[in-house]
Amino acid sequence: MKLSSIRNRIIAALFMLFVWWVLSLAYPPLIIPDISAVAEKLVQIISDKDTTKEAGRTLVRLLAGLFFGMATGGAAGYVCGVCKTCRELFKPVLGVLQVVPPVALLVLAIIWFGFNGKPAVVIAAVSVFPITAITVQEAILHIDRKLVEMGKVFKYTKKQQLFLITWPSIKPRFYSGLRIALGTASKTVVMGEVLTTSTGIGGQIVTARLNIEPETIIAWTVISVCMYYLLDATVNLLFPSRRT
Repeated sequence: MKLSSIRNRIIAALFMLFVWWVLSLAYPPLIIPDISAVAEKLVQIISDKDTTKEAGRTLVRLLAGLFFGMATGGAAGYVCGVCKTCRELFKPVLGVLQVVPPVALLVLAIIWFGFNGKPAVVIAAVSVFPITAITVQEAILHIDRKLVEMGKVFKYTKKQQLFLITWPSIKPRFYSGLRIALGTASKTVVMGEVLTTSTGIGGQIVTARLNIEPETIIAWTVISVCMYYLLDATVNLLFPSRRT
């Protein structure tokens, strides 16, 4: 990562903390808790042995939703990219999935699976599916046809075409789609936990809400954000050429 990028991120973080500090002076603690109170609560949560278990539950649900959403979305996107008829038939489905409110899907998932955390996985997967499908479809459609013709001239096998032409061509767009999908899944899985279970980060946020502890809600939110950035860093390791 470039030094200028690190500096800019530090400046942005300090600015947000400054705005938070100003707001905490203008509003009572029940509305905007003090930074020190949130920091103290964050240390307390991290020191608790149950924190790893709860964060781990959210991480498992997040990765499960991300995997199923991207696997099915990637397959659908590939089929739509290589088959015009499939693309036209599937276009309305992707359009509907993009605009359907996540809460509506979550309510249906609750009816199907109950209040056990599974709806959080479902809503994350459904949210990621259209993003991945559209990304992969567009990447397939924009493959350089000269490379495809070259593969035919050199009589590449289907495996060689996949790993030497198709994958390198769609990799940059797939990387962008993966980062968007990761952010979307990170938000929706916690939202799903808030509404469907008492476990995971979402479950801890619900408990804090019932106890009227805004500093605890913010502290768990910070943990959720840190989890996202750790996963994002892992994605950057998988795509080192695109790391900034």
